[in-house]
Amino acid sequence: MEFNNSKYSVLQIIEMIKENEKFSLVQPNHNNVTSRSTIPNDLEFPVQWSVGTSATARIFAPEAWDISTDGVTLTGDTIVMAVVDGGVDLNHIDLNLFKNKHEIPNNGIDDDNNGYVDDYDGWSAYSQSGNIENDDHGTHIAGTMGAKTNNSEGVAGIVWGGLILPINASSSLESVVIEGYGYALELRSTYNETNGDSGAFVVATNSS
Repeated sequence: MEFNNSKYSVLQIIEMIKENEKFSLVQPNHNNVTSRSTIPNDLEFPVQWSVGTSATARIFAPEAWDISTDGVTLTGDTIVMAVVDGGVDLNHIDLNLFKNKHEIPNNGIDDDNNGYVDDYDGWSAYSQSGNIENDDHGTHIAGTMGAKTNNSEGVAGIVWGGLILPINASSSLESVVIEGYGYALELRSTYNETNGDSGAFVVATNSS
């Protein structure tokens, strides 16, 4: 069908075409189609080969970011990722860190009655305390998982608005590892039991 220089409007043309049984769907030819591309502006993102768009990328994160960059689920749960490692830099400017809102730090009391004293920042299975050590490897992993993203700083995290839960439990001693993972389980179980009032919505753990 030819409608060049037609006296009919687009909507009128569409209605006429619909009358032809050869066509099952008719719509205007839109001219505002744009390519999907969610590339963060973090300074180090261009060299993050494992998450980027290069041929060596492992997970092609931008394609996932096209769908969502939210760190909160559809039901309002803030995503928490546990880094079971040697520690995390709690003062790092590019990290979103989980904080146990029902625990008062450094008062020597288990304020939320979860069995862990002063676990405001996380838990150290090394010292059975809430004193999180600084560790370069753990901080690197935390950044890959959940660095503040699209903030013109540092690296891009896979989950843009997710929170990092530091757990010091990288060890060859089985009991230390079990305690670390037991802490992550305790927080998630508490979250489920209290409908999100306490604990943490832990959805992933990493112990590379």
